[in-house]
Amino acid sequence: MQVNTIRDRIVELAHQSGADGEVKSKALNWLNAAYFEAVNELLLLAPQSLQRTESITTNAQGQAALLLPPHALVRVLWGNVPLAIVTPLSLLEADPLATAQGSPVLACLTSNGVQVQPRMAGSATVVYTPRPVALAEDGLEATILLPPTFHDALIWGGLVWSALYERGLTSSTELQLFARQWAEAKARMKLHLLGQAGVALRVQPAGDF
Repeated sequence: MQVNTIRDRIVELAHQSGADGEVKSKALNWLNAAYFEAVNELLLLAPQSLQRTESITTNAQGQAALLLPPHALVRVLWGNVPLAIVTPLSLLEADPLATAQGSPVLACLTSNGVQVQPRMAGSATVVYTPRPVALAEDGLEATILLPPTFHDALIWGGLVWSALYERGLTSSTELQLFARQWAEAKARMKLHLLGQAGVALRVQPAGDF
């Protein structure tokens, strides 16, 4: 399910005109609000399902970019040797002049990737949690940092944000339905990511309310 498909379903169930470009833009904002809400909650659990593993090659300065903007490093292996993950300040304090020699023993997160110390070119394997970025209008389903089984759940979240911030339905029966389905979907996602899920959750809204 592509991003614009989820967005269009939110527009439909929010009883808005799908031909209105402004409404579609607002619906994308509602979707992103729900997406960030869910991912920020799940990142606290650091589930393996949200982690990415990449093989990288550092330059002479010991730096390498990752394919996705990183939120946190989980593991960095230099060959088969795990590096100690430290803060940028700790890495600077360990070698303030960047003159240390030998194979890397430390690694830290940068704005777009990894820095190893001592600095040298070489190959490494990085396990990290990507930083959530806003879903784009033409975004592919692969850009959604949630298990594919639960992508439809974002429809409920988008409807909650639509009701709260666009239509002001703070006490309506409709909002209560959206909020209940969204809360249950997030709870099931957490259980699923922690390996405790039982029966699969059907989260795709269907039909009229």
